[in-house]
Amino acid sequence: MKTLITIVFCAMQSIALSQTATDFTANDCNGISHNLFSELNSGQVIVLCWVMPCGACTGPALTTLNVVNSYLTSNPHTVYMYIVDDYANTTCTSLDSWKNNNGLTSATSFSDASISMADYNGTGMPKIVVIGGGTHTVFYNANDVVDATALQNAIDDALDVAGISEHNKLASSLSVSPNPSSDKAALKFNLA
Repeated sequence: MKTLITIVFCAMQSIALSQTATDFTANDCNGISHNLFSELNSGQVIVLCWVMPCGACTGPALTTLNVVNSYLTSNPHTVYMYIVDDYANTTCTSLDSWKNNNGLTSATSFSDASISMADYNGTGMPKIVVIGGGTHTVFYNANDVVDATALQNAIDDALDVAGISEHNKLASSLSVSPNPSSDKAALKFNLA
């Protein structure tokens, strides 16, 4: 009972300390308009990664993109990474050049001051934030480094809140016999 009370208290404290995202409408470097809350409300999970761009930003940004790309098969068109210039003082041409030269080609890039890392408790190089769900919840907020496991857990949590959880298919060819059954039944399956 004590353990249950502790778990409930920790969960309530976590919810109470959770942060809500700040909405923005901004054009990406290809001129496509994005509204954060509309994208979140449609079930998408957005991973924001602010960069200078700088050499120190490359490793954590690549790790972040690798985690995001791990969802391409299980949750296509759902988890997106946005590379954002830290203070919107780098041109899109320069930002895209840095992004493409460092293998971050599948991330969408922005150089727009309306996407501010100051809205997320401070700055970092890079700063990485995971946002999801209709309540626009921040699930991950890290400065300077990225913990791939914590990032993946945050994306999983955001997908769960959005109602789009990743389900690993553990069994195939499931059968029950006899079907229907009045007393006993045999369950036959193959593990993936």
